Amino acid sequence: MNSIVTTGIGRRTLIAGTLGAGAVMALAQWPQAVAEGAPFVHGVASGDPLPDGVVLWTRVTPSVEAVPGSGVGPAVAVTWQVSRDQAFSQVVASGQVTATAERDHTVHVDVRGLAPHTTYWYRFSALGATSRTGRTRTSPAPASSTPIRFGVVSCANYDWGWFAPYRFLAQRKDLDAVLHLGDYVYEYAPGGVIADYPANPRNADPLHECITLGDYRTRHGCYKLEANLQALHAAHPMIAVWDDHEIANDTWREGAENHDPQTEGEWATRADAGRRAFLEWLPIRHTDPDDWARINRRVQFGKTVDLWMLDERRFRSEAPKSLLLGYGYLGKGSSDPEATMIGSEQEHWLISGISASTSRWKVLGNQVPFFPQQLLGNVPGQVTDLLGPQLSQMFADPIAQIYVEDWNGFLAQHRRLVEGMAGVDGVVILTGDVHESFAAEIPRRTNHYLLDRKAVAVEFITPGVASPSVATMINQVVPGVGNVLDTVLTTNNALANPWVKYSEGFSTGCMVVDFTTQRVQADWFHVDDMADPDSGLTHGASWQSKAGSNKLTKASGRLT
Repeated sequence: MNSIVTTGIGRRTLIAGTLGAGAVMALAQWPQAVAEGAPFVHGVASGDPLPDGVVLWTRVTPSVEAVPGSGVGPAVAVTWQVSRDQAFSQVVASGQVTATAERDHTVHVDVRGLAPHTTYWYRFSALGATSRTGRTRTSPAPASSTPIRFGVVSCANYDWGWFAPYRFLAQRKDLDAVLHLGDYVYEYAPGGVIADYPANPRNADPLHECITLGDYRTRHGCYKLEANLQALHAAHPMIAVWDDHEIANDTWREGAENHDPQTEGEWATRADAGRRAFLEWLPIRHTDPDDWARINRRVQFGKTVDLWMLDERRFRSEAPKSLLLGYGYLGKGSSDPEATMIGSEQEHWLISGISASTSRWKVLGNQVPFFPQQLLGNVPGQVTDLLGPQLSQMFADPIAQIYVEDWNGFLAQHRRLVEGMAGVDGVVILTGDVHESFAAEIPRRTNHYLLDRKAVAVEFITPGVASPSVATMINQVVPGVGNVLDTVLTTNNALANPWVKYSEGFSTGCMVVDFTTQRVQADWFHVDDMADPDSGLTHGASWQSKAGSNKLTKASGRLT
């Protein structure tokens, strides 16, 4: 058994004082800010708020050798405190836990006994040092109808850009939580997707593709050194799920597009490594003693918001193959009745849950776009219905599709979820993944929508934090061609996908989404200059849905 280190050691002494010349060489590879932050090099975080509790997180660096992914270093006693005030004169909870190499020296504390909808401050102490102070907030009491406001983010490729949206949200004081909808880290080696694009203004460690547990831990540790990400975690509780890049591009149940078992080993080993590192490095509450990797969960915010965070990778069958860069599909594979995005158990959990919920808004934390995206429009169903049920059904399926790597590749399960939503009032889908901004209604039946305009839900899609859109990447390779692609897709949406009410195909950024008993409103904020690490963000658009309508309209102004 490892002994627990409890002696007081100064920050610089901890890193270099007793390890000789080798430590000095290692220290030279660490930024000055890292040396100053020891042992709490990677900041603090909180997440998964409850009316009476929240999960606290940190990572301890007990020696220069104990870098993320190393699997070495002594066990460390870590003290934590939660206070009603920033000066910690009103400490309401405290305790001690142990950080060990077995969990990469990460620490999770599930604090209970707190007051509902209350702001708290927290901190950790170890090895004679104290962490930065974090701010967190519990969720409202079950009977509360208070408004709820989320920051919403996804897709933060460290190599491809800067995390200005994280800084923007960290500076806000009006958020109840930040929802991270996936691609918190990327597995890629340095480089681009199209030739050398996107350009790499910086590179994450390790400087190769992540495959092993040590690789994924190292990658998370590198991301957690980023100042804007640290600030975001210290400012707000986060509710996070993974998408594909936490393991490999286009992850599905038995593999991934970016996994070669001949050279990269068994898929199950790699998938477990990526998931384990994610759960170690994020402030996530473990909810299922029989399934260590379960991440789909329900988080309630009074009677205003009932939030279902989905897992759209562990149980997914392989998606149909697109023609080019995720675009274009002809065929019937997307209508395979056996294809599944979330598996049958999670499907039942979701539909039965939203059907029984009494909250004003039933919100899905969804990784990939849900709204239908067709290439060429349907013949109106009201017309084809006159041909009889058999012929009418033939015309119901899309002739061609734009994407099939999202929910559009799993039409049978998609239709079952739409049917389940049809009897539920107030469903809102919050989505990431596609690196673009969208607001869309979810049609009851796509081939009837042109004439009846019936919808069962609304969807708001956040752009990438630092992952550019396909059109942006194409413009980097051949200037102007990305603009042509965006114009073609926007025109197609107007003609074939009339449920799409807003789109912006170039900017990185984030969303702020506000829920009241009367309406839900999403504000998009876009990065002014993706090449500038200090860039600000500008309000791009605001759309809302009135309670009971399942319809989208432009909001009269941005949220205040």
